[in-house]
Amino acid sequence: MQKTGTFQDVTITGTMSQPVSHADMVFVQGGTFFMGSNDGYDNEKPIHKVYVKDFYIDKYEVTNEQFCKFLNEKGNQSEGGAQWLDIKDTDCKIMKQGGRYVPATGYANHPVIDVSWYGARAFCQWAGKRLPTEAEWEYAARGASAGSATTYAGSNNVDHVAWYRDNSGGSTHPVGTKQANELGLYDMSGNVWEWCADWYGHDYYSKSPYENPTGPASGNSRVLRGGSWDDDTNSCRVASRGWFSPFNGFNNLGFRVVQDSP
Repeated sequence: MQKTGTFQDVTITGTMSQPVSHADMVFVQGGTFFMGSNDGYDNEKPIHKVYVKDFYIDKYEVTNEQFCKFLNEKGNQSEGGAQWLDIKDTDCKIMKQGGRYVPATGYANHPVIDVSWYGARAFCQWAGKRLPTEAEWEYAARGASAGSATTYAGSNNVDHVAWYRDNSGGSTHPVGTKQANELGLYDMSGNVWEWCADWYGHDYYSKSPYENPTGPASGNSRVLRGGSWDDDTNSCRVASRGWFSPFNGFNNLGFRVVQDSP
């Protein structure tokens, strides 16, 4: 998934509305790992050694219920001519009733979809947190220092850990209903693609710095990771890389948040 054009960052100003909390987050001790794959697509090559510092990461993808709390404080604002949440999309599971944003019946605990990268970032800023870097995301998906070299996040059997095209029934599922990985993180493979902080660079791995890489300085698209309910098993691998325009949401795009460790 890719769009063309040149985009510029916009920063949400004002005080954050939510206190910083580590509830439902997992501490990830920093360390080194080998990022990428020499057996996957060209943009996953070469395998390279990376160090990431300590951080916290959400156990679960951000849900419709959580995103509604954010929208009810901040509204569904626009950046670059597009709203944070594409609420007009028929697949969106958030609606506005009586002047408030509410999840569709039965979808409160499903991951939010149709959210743009800017909407994901705005939620993180509101919560006093941030989006993961691509390196942090892969390190956590692999189980960090506790992990093993599995193809998917926590298993070599995709059905154990992921909702994907062959088992999803054509829809997202409530978060945390598959097996967690070694860190206790759910849905790192499948359910929804997850926005990362980085600009996407097809050949970035060939020039990535060793310590805490944050992606190219600019670009046209932002990184997506993890695959989704609508993707095949290849996309659900921990090394697989996706990308999309930061202004656009889609029915299989969501996110989770991270927090710097003190």
